[in-house]
Amino acid sequence: MSARTTGRRARAVSIGAAVAAAALTLPVAASPASANSFSGRIYQGSYSYDDGADRFCVHADEVNIRDRAVVSVTLTPYDSSRGPVVRLADVDTPGRDCASLARAYEDTHYRAVIKSLVNFDRLGGSTYRTKTVDFYS
Repeated sequence: MSARTTGRRARAVSIGAAVAAAALTLPVAASPASANSFSGRIYQGSYSYDDGADRFCVHADEVNIRDRAVVSVTLTPYDSSRGPVVRLADVDTPGRDCASLARAYEDTHYRAVIKSLVNFDRLGGSTYRTKTVDFYS
């Protein structure tokens, strides 16, 4: 092998290693939350988070419901010093219920536990569907 071929190969290997190292650091250097708005459905209702307005909303469907339409959510920060715990619910009412996360620090990691009533039992045996969503405020 000539010195010229060996030099080209060494340069190609070092460029490839630099590109690979840069690609590995991108996820680490990226901001944890740039556009965190989202929405979704759960049994007999929906939920949404508007990052720009710092508002989390739940909505219980009032049409074609079985028993009662109830959607509730508990928002809990992973670090309690960075934001409040928030609870909200929409129960058989037109419209929706919303809560603000404006008091939380920017990019606080939250867990939303969303529950929707499946069967209502006045004696305490009600059943729910539960969905968990992690997000940054």
